[in-house]
Amino acid sequence: MHSHLKIAALAAAGLALATGSAKADAVADFYKGKRVEMLIGYSSGGGYDTYARLIARHWPTLIPGKPTMIARNVPGAGSMRLMNELYNIRPKDGSAVGTVSRGIVHEELWGTKGVKFKSAEMTWIGSANDEVSVCVTWHTAGIKTLDQFLKADLIVGGTGPGADTDTFPQVLNNVLGTKLRLVTGYPGGNDINLAMERGEVQGRCGWSWSSVVSTRANWLKDKLVDINMQISMSKHPDLKNVPLILDLARDAREKKVLELIFARQAMGRPYVAPPKVPADRAKALRDTFMATMKDPGFVKASDQAKLEITPVTGEAVQKIIADMFSAPKDVIEASRIAASDASKTKTVKAKITINKANGKIESLADKNTKVKIAGTDFTISGSRTKITIGGKDAKRNALKVGMECKAEGTSEAKKIDCK
Repeated sequence: MHSHLKIAALAAAGLALATGSAKADAVADFYKGKRVEMLIGYSSGGGYDTYARLIARHWPTLIPGKPTMIARNVPGAGSMRLMNELYNIRPKDGSAVGTVSRGIVHEELWGTKGVKFKSAEMTWIGSANDEVSVCVTWHTAGIKTLDQFLKADLIVGGTGPGADTDTFPQVLNNVLGTKLRLVTGYPGGNDINLAMERGEVQGRCGWSWSSVVSTRANWLKDKLVDINMQISMSKHPDLKNVPLILDLARDAREKKVLELIFARQAMGRPYVAPPKVPADRAKALRDTFMATMKDPGFVKASDQAKLEITPVTGEAVQKIIADMFSAPKDVIEASRIAASDASKTKTVKAKITINKANGKIESLADKNTKVKIAGTDFTISGSRTKITIGGKDAKRNALKVGMECKAEGTSEAKKIDCK
């Protein structure tokens, strides 16, 4: 009898190994030769874009079957457009993943108009960061202390509903009594930064510290911005002397409201796929995403790019979302009012500046995704920027320093015509 049991156990173990191998093979078979789209809910040049494009270069090498991964920007409404597309339109087979605003879940929680998704049904893959955000002001605003920030009549830039740049100023006005005015509708964070340089806005509230360091380190070095406040569940090691928003709560209930609002920070750079992705592929995406965060090549590249990596698992993100929806109803409602009541925030639509340049290409960087033409900087999208050379359609890798070109667009070039 004992020998029969041992044989049965060995057979069962063999079956389990064969089943596991079959599942692994099935995932590899699906992804082999496949193109996976990395969809970015914001325009080129900002923090979400920078992180996603680096991850897209390293992640597919660890996915079974080694698919190619193509990064593409799908900006709109603070990434709500992309989240709606992932839920309703994009393929549910594991061939589409996206990065969206860390605050997108709150839009469903609070019943925001335009939400056409169910957060709990999405396939959450993980987050590259447990994020700390900051409020900054341009140096000419002269805001050096917390007291000045709380009392000043400041103009800040935003990208759209649900984005930190729009939600956080309203929370500060409603809870702390600040006097922030919002200019919203910029295509992405990089456009807000350019607006600060041009004097259209005086600051930005809800900007990831990791993005500040990676995309505007020269601003910190040259003291072009002042860091007024940090917004997270705890302070960042780099910002020990910068006030934390939770410490400004006047009582325990107010702190609970702020904690619910800023729980999003723990899913600082979230990556998500549509609902109903087959379980074996979803697991492979989650496992290989976390493996990528620790991969020596990726770690080296992220260090060189000054991108902070503090990864959070897909399971942890899923739990954060579940905890949000299980909070007491009165706290959820208070958080909704704090984040959505616009009566204390004067808001206007951004006037998007169209830049034009006519002259030589002075520099190209980051695999021709960034170009300077006659003193004007543009980012180049592989899908949205129309490039012609000598009247014929061309790819951005065909651009060369010294070419005579005409270009126009916002921070992202709409078209580039070269000779």
